[in-house]
Amino acid sequence: MRRGAAVFLALSLVMAMLAGCSGDKAATPTARVTRADIAASISVSGNLEAPNNRSVAFDMPGTVEAVLVEKGDMVSRGDVLARLDAKDLQRNVEFARIQLDQARAQYNIADQQLRATIYPNYYGSYVVDVPGVWSALDNATDRVAQVRALIAKGDIAEANAVLSRLLDDIDSAKESSQARAWDMPVQIKAMEYQREAAALAVTAAELSLQASKDMLDDATITSPTSGIITSVNIKEGDVLTGATFAAPAFRVVDPTNLEMTGLIDEMDVADIALGQDVIITLDALPGVEVQGVVKFISDAALIQAGVVLYPTTVSLKAPDSRVKDGMSATADIIVEKRSNVLVLPTTAVFNDAGVRIVYLVGSDGKATRHEITTGLRSGRLIQIASGLQEGDVVALQAPK
Repeated sequence: MRRGAAVFLALSLVMAMLAGCSGDKAATPTARVTRADIAASISVSGNLEAPNNRSVAFDMPGTVEAVLVEKGDMVSRGDVLARLDAKDLQRNVEFARIQLDQARAQYNIADQQLRATIYPNYYGSYVVDVPGVWSALDNATDRVAQVRALIAKGDIAEANAVLSRLLDDIDSAKESSQARAWDMPVQIKAMEYQREAAALAVTAAELSLQASKDMLDDATITSPTSGIITSVNIKEGDVLTGATFAAPAFRVVDPTNLEMTGLIDEMDVADIALGQDVIITLDALPGVEVQGVVKFISDAALIQAGVVLYPTTVSLKAPDSRVKDGMSATADIIVEKRSNVLVLPTTAVFNDAGVRIVYLVGSDGKATRHEITTGLRSGRLIQIASGLQEGDVVALQAPK
């Protein structure tokens, strides 16, 4: 991958100045040291794509009754695009609803018959000995009164004997109050089974009704996303068979949500991070720049011709209507920024045996060798870290 540049202040701040007398064609070109914001970037190329690019089709065969949109129409998610003739499906829903009502009525009949037949004190499959409970409680009350009278007379031994019988009566009352299993008559068991069968029939009818409703819903196509209809492949009256109904009927594209995926070299991928700013330029729209952001960096590498590459996805921010799905694009991922720094065109800086130099033009118009320290380079511009001041003029060519 090549490293590119993105310059955020007007490049007019860094303009070449022609030195010498006006009209002198032999004059040495010069440049002035200015201040600018510069950024280093990593460039990656690819094609724009709309992730919300959906083809939709019917889920069942039938005759197309209505097509409600045309190419170029804006739609929202859930909007109805087309319908099949669904008269038979609607009748199936009504019939299934009637069957459910009948099943519920049969269950109510079976339940009432069972309730009217079983023993009045029967609850589920248990019976309670209500008379036995009252009898045991009455006996216990009498025993308490007898114990009190014996204690009052001082006959403690007899009182203890009566108290022992009192505890037996309480145990008896407790046993009578507890439900016990009851062996149901065969005819009642049969009625219970009839009620259970009726309950199962209700469940089956409910499922049948829901299946009929689902089939009716399948006769309608709705938009799976908001966007623009880019193709319509059906028309009213078309008969969709079992072999053709699944073919795409519409294509919906969301043009406001565009992405570009490119491959980053392994030498550069360490400098890429989620959320980094990106400037996207388009082959079809010279001069147009679109802002973006790094959305995805793959952890899995692709190896092409021995080069290790990592797929990276950039999401565009608010692209205008001229930017379209499929366009060829170049994304400059901003990896470092410097604000308000001294800069020169890269052509003004020379390498002399590993030392960075410029040819500084003095007040007498003569250019002399001058060592400098450079910083961030961003394509056509390079940062001057030390050795020059704002306003200094340097020659773009070495003096003869």
